[in-house]
Amino acid sequence: MASFKDKLTEAIQLAKNKGFEQSRAEWLMLDLFGWSRTDYLMHMYDEMNEAEEAKFSLAVERMLLGEPIQYIVGFQMFYGLQFQVNAHCLIPRPETEEVMLHFLEHVKEEATVVDIGTGSGALAVSLKKLNPKLNVVATDVVQETLDLAKDNAYHHNADIEFLHGDALKPLIKNNIKVDGLISNPPYIDYEEVHSMADTVVKYEPHVALFAKNKGYAIYESILNDLPKVLNEDAYVTFEIGYNQGEILKELILKKYPNLSVNVIKDINGIDRIVSFEWK
Repeated sequence: MASFKDKLTEAIQLAKNKGFEQSRAEWLMLDLFGWSRTDYLMHMYDEMNEAEEAKFSLAVERMLLGEPIQYIVGFQMFYGLQFQVNAHCLIPRPETEEVMLHFLEHVKEEATVVDIGTGSGALAVSLKKLNPKLNVVATDVVQETLDLAKDNAYHHNADIEFLHGDALKPLIKNNIKVDGLISNPPYIDYEEVHSMADTVVKYEPHVALFAKNKGYAIYESILNDLPKVLNEDAYVTFEIGYNQGEILKELILKKYPNLSVNVIKDINGIDRIVSFEWK
């Protein structure tokens, strides 16, 4: 039988042949077996048993086709917490952690907040874990995605109210008013699909990536119904695409000219957040 090191060396070469980074194969082995780098060094010369070899070989095949490692291993880390992910949800990105922390700084300790388009539930669950006094509601338009978010909340013992439906409709239907709204909605223009990585376009759910009206359709839907769901002084935070800040700000001010709207850059100096306090 081959050792873990032998199989990793083989996987690295196969990855390079396909134009992937060496780190992709290393990441796959560590996450697949639940190891740290230290764990790997301790086990690298151990022989794989038949089940381990079959498991890794199948995972490598999927990796070489371009499938994201997170879908292959079934999880992604977000702000130090592990979340189950699958093809029904967008893979949580590190940039969204900044969006969450900004929002958390601006909502009251015992506020009722909603995460619109929760996906894996990473935002909603992390908010609840960081501030257990928050009353957190989360929505998604895809039932399978909502079921995954529920599983993640259960795993992290996070008490969250999950509602199925599009944009703010579930809140309106249930007469829920909130003190804070956060959303990382689909915001990519369909015309940008040809400039995106194949691993994203081929495997991640398009319903969570793309929006009509050049990427602004979901924002507009949310904006239209804000008066029906926001309490006075509620704080609203949107994650945005790199080139959407000023345009979204204009859309908001056209509809609600009395608001003070902020466009905020992320750690890399890229526009990432649009936020405002509801008046």
